Amino acid sequence: MKKKISFSILGLGRVIDKRVFHMFKYEIKNGYVKTIFDKNKKKIKKYEKLFRCKGENSFENFLKTKSDFIYIATESGNHFKHILKCFDNNKNVIVEKPPVLKVKELKLLNDIAKKKRLKFYTVFQNRLNKSVQYAKKIIKKEKIIFVDLSLIWSRSQDYYMDWHGKWKLDGGVLAQQGIHYVDLLVYLFGNPKKCVSSIENRVNKLQAEDTHTSLIIFKKNNLSCSVNMSTAFRPKDFEASIKIYCKKKVISLAGLCCNTISINNLSKKNKKNNFIKKFSEKVPSGYGISHKKVFQEIIDYELKKNTNPLKAYETLSTIKLINMMYKSFFEDRWTYFDEKKIVSKLGK
Repeated sequence: MKKKISFSILGLGRVIDKRVFHMFKYEIKNGYVKTIFDKNKKKIKKYEKLFRCKGENSFENFLKTKSDFIYIATESGNHFKHILKCFDNNKNVIVEKPPVLKVKELKLLNDIAKKKRLKFYTVFQNRLNKSVQYAKKIIKKEKIIFVDLSLIWSRSQDYYMDWHGKWKLDGGVLAQQGIHYVDLLVYLFGNPKKCVSSIENRVNKLQAEDTHTSLIIFKKNNLSCSVNMSTAFRPKDFEASIKIYCKKKVISLAGLCCNTISINNLSKKNKKNNFIKKFSEKVPSGYGISHKKVFQEIIDYELKKNTNPLKAYETLSTIKLINMMYKSFFEDRWTYFDEKKIVSKLGK
């Protein structure tokens, strides 16, 4: 049996710099980076030294490397073609969120992975936050009235000068930053029924949107959730929060990435917010700290331990909902989860 799991990294952008390098260098056990590739040669040289691994000079050579997984951290709109290329070369894949931009792409890739018996995972790290795990457990016993999602982050105009904010490669605040928290809504409350949305650019100039407002109705109990997201806030990220209003209490996931939890019990005389320290974590940025948990689950599963890594196809409802929200705005109507064709501007 293997003692360590090897990873090849495709794409050396922000997530590597801000989170993944530190994770591989100092946090995970029994996993290491074997080789890397990026179209930017300077980045290859930089991370060859930092990871102490081999940097390939072409994508074709990179795909010949014998490693247990290829971890894809390229532009969102390029995920589909990069995953397809990896599958053509019989490589197991872990891909950053979103796994793809289009519903039909995820279905096709899942069929290929099943046929070739390849592993296909994705990274929605906030699902594994202690706060989120605790919230999922306790809301099962609650009568939920409604939910409110608020993402108040900051991205300067410089951020949108490359591939970010373009429909073909990225989308706007919803598809890039907000998708983490829409995914949490699906994770906590199940599949949506319908949604209606409005988008605009309040500060930044980009093809897509820097501000997004939606109302989502979930299938279970017709639960409603209001959504307000923006990267127009200044000067820095403020919070990403989900407030769950129950019959007698308010459960609040807050912090930069829903990394803390507090409960306001309205049935008690002392209505002070009860901050649950045991299930709250400090984070340095909106990337959070749960990438470690995602990769450790995969490593442990490969080493025959009892874990359950997130398969990319298990996030199909999230990808559908993101496209529904955009589709609603451009068609000026409610969109429904059970519609036969859920297609938006994403990936075009």
